[in-house]
Amino acid sequence: MPGAPSDARHAATGADAPCPWWPVTTMKFVVMTVGTIGLYHYYWLYANWQRLRERGDGTLSPFWRTFFAMFTVYTLFARAKESAPRSAPARWSAELLAGAYFLANIAMLMAVPPWLAGVVVLLPLLPVQVTMARLNDAVAPNAPRNDRLTAANLAMLALGALFAAAAFALDREVELLLQDWEP
Repeated sequence: MPGAPSDARHAATGADAPCPWWPVTTMKFVVMTVGTIGLYHYYWLYANWQRLRERGDGTLSPFWRTFFAMFTVYTLFARAKESAPRSAPARWSAELLAGAYFLANIAMLMAVPPWLAGVVVLLPLLPVQVTMARLNDAVAPNAPRNDRLTAANLAMLALGALFAAAAFALDREVELLLQDWEP
């Protein structure tokens, strides 16, 4: 399979060796995904698709793969699983996580309150992120890590908090209106 990340294990290591996957620590990934009510994960998906394209799969479009993530995420998950370092093989199923991701997206559209969206979408992504971070550590142990919250990250977290608070207040207001409503 061209561009499969399993060949990333054989990449040069050292301070200037690039990480095969988007180098964000798992803690920052969790904080940003939950704090932005799930929006950060689209950036994470895009950045990882871009890494795959840079590693030789020049035919894929990171934008369209991210835009249609509900339908394309399985391929990313499968490639991440294939790339797991031999010292820490991935013990999750790409099929099950992709299915869970699909259902999480459907749930967010239909029933999940907006302030819980980040948590719902995070659950199927977390094992994949952990695998990617392990491979990055194994292939490029001296590469810089994306572990600090930047000013842009803090701004996105603040916007996420404001939107979540507004959505929570609006949801409560709608609930109260529906209780008083008589058809």
